Amino acid sequence: MGTHRFAVREVVQETPRAVVLRLDAGRDAVPFAAGQAAMVGLADRAGRKPYSIACSPEHAARSGVLEFLIEVGDGGQPGPHLANVRPGSRVAVEGPIGGFLLARMRRRRELLFVAGGTGIAPLRAMIGSALARPHPPAMTLIYSARAPEEFAFRRELAGLARRRQLQLCMTATREHDGSWRGRRGRIRQSWVDAFVEGRSPLCFVCGPEEFVAHLMGMLSAAGVPARDIRRELY
Repeated sequence: MGTHRFAVREVVQETPRAVVLRLDAGRDAVPFAAGQAAMVGLADRAGRKPYSIACSPEHAARSGVLEFLIEVGDGGQPGPHLANVRPGSRVAVEGPIGGFLLARMRRRRELLFVAGGTGIAPLRAMIGSALARPHPPAMTLIYSARAPEEFAFRRELAGLARRRQLQLCMTATREHDGSWRGRRGRIRQSWVDAFVEGRSPLCFVCGPEEFVAHLMGMLSAAGVPARDIRRELY
């Protein structure tokens, strides 16, 4: 694990509660596997927090950019470790870390991803990496967020769904104004059953601890063996 220092290219408001931090890594990009994380903070400060890398290794190698999905508070700030971060700021990246990753599989099989909130970050990296393979597997994403505006990378994911590169199921748990035309409420057992039945997928779950525990139970109830479930929580 090494420490790298990169300049910020962009800080983009992705949702009301999260920004995408894009770093100019160039050819010195951190070598990582899809799904891994890194410790991130301003280079001139001691504080660091772990964040999943939100882009695939293939994207980072091609573009020279590392991406992180950073949750922010009511004031639009992520915390002291990234206080007032802006284009041109120097950011330290220590890593990669973590064993939640999309490994090469001996046989081609379907993938099922389940994300809660900003838990989409490592799953987006995995989806991108899987799509970069010569023969991408069939993939499904179940994505839960509090409201429609809190789905990160919504247009990108919808584009993949339109091109039939990804089966997409999005549900808003606290939507209020009635404008959302997608699914509503918490993820249901019947949805999980439908995406698992007859497919034997390899499953990846990421989100808050309670969310992950609940989905692990749902996948088990749907007949997915424990060896076929990978999880990451925050």
